[in-house]
Amino acid sequence: MKKISILLLALGLTLSSCDNALDIKSEIALDANSPLSSDDVDKLLIGSYSVVMNPNTYGYFAIMASEIMARDNYDPVKFQFFQIQYLYDHATPPGDVMLSYFYKDFYKAISRANTILKVPTASNAQKGKARYVRALTYLRLYDLYEGVPLVDENYDFNPIKASSPKEVLNFIINDLKYAKDNVESASATDIKTRLKPTKEAAMALLARVYRMNGDIASAGAEAEALIKSGKFSISANPKNNDSEVIYKLAGNLAEGNGVWGWIMSYDANTWNCFAASKNLVALLGPTDTRKSLFDIAEAPSTGNFIFSNKYTRAEDSDLLISRIPEMYLISAEAGNTNRLTEFQAARKSSLSLDDERRVELSFEWVRWSDLKLKGEKYKLPFPQGAVDANEFLTN
Repeated sequence: MKKISILLLALGLTLSSCDNALDIKSEIALDANSPLSSDDVDKLLIGSYSVVMNPNTYGYFAIMASEIMARDNYDPVKFQFFQIQYLYDHATPPGDVMLSYFYKDFYKAISRANTILKVPTASNAQKGKARYVRALTYLRLYDLYEGVPLVDENYDFNPIKASSPKEVLNFIINDLKYAKDNVESASATDIKTRLKPTKEAAMALLARVYRMNGDIASAGAEAEALIKSGKFSISANPKNNDSEVIYKLAGNLAEGNGVWGWIMSYDANTWNCFAASKNLVALLGPTDTRKSLFDIAEAPSTGNFIFSNKYTRAEDSDLLISRIPEMYLISAEAGNTNRLTEFQAARKSSLSLDDERRVELSFEWVRWSDLKLKGEKYKLPFPQGAVDANEFLTN
């Protein structure tokens, strides 16, 4: 675990995130403009997945940022980094060094996706996976900044203005529609196919983004198609969610690329540490199967904090992107009320639809977007270095 204070790092770092407009030139050694083998393109794809999973040295905070900003699911145990408290307090200044990491390093994943899209020998399926990566990454940027510069494979590295939030969502939707039409389907039995973008992964993210974009009918249609595919099912034991997963990125202990599980445990209580909020845990009824995802019995020995154990406490937590329970809840919101009944029977719960979403999708990086749909207005400022370098970017 790298726990060097960001305060100390800030003293030795300049905000080089955008010294030249968007500093997102590809770090890939392969030449995208030359004919590459299918294996070479797959290597480029693996590089793009790795940046989505772990954008930088503190990439876990890039993943966790939106949940931290949502606040109501987390009970902070300790803020060692004042930058993390800024996120929680909705007080991040433009000069914050971590803010610059979020901005430039998510664009690194977009750059890698764009590199693949320029490869003349890339197949449509490979391009579809690259566009899924680009869509997912823009969704992360949307969560944090809302309207951001939209950079596609034709970007010429000149200053570019930020697009509107609606334009960003529509860009994401178009990428996901391409991925849906061109990427291979997931296997109903081989869960390894759920570790890379599939047709179903694109459909699931489409359902989420359609909902965010105010098109609940289209969201419901995608969700229903996934439910009816029969490839995924709600598990009787939420701790064993293999049957539920539509898409996730696998953590790797050697790379230490999934640290959020550790930060959401008492093991991190002397560092930056987050427990589950008391009002979140209070939503769990006496028979709710999701109680197994919270260390309720251990609270007397952990300062009366209750921690989520949805992720492992090693540094190899998987990154959950989409699960079938979310599709049941989206379908129910679209008017298929029987899906809520089926979902609640599986979870042994009787909450409102909003509260079911809050509990079921807690710590899966969607709570912030739900709160914004309810009227939350806060967004992060652009990093000062980006504003200084790009004449079209303002806060």
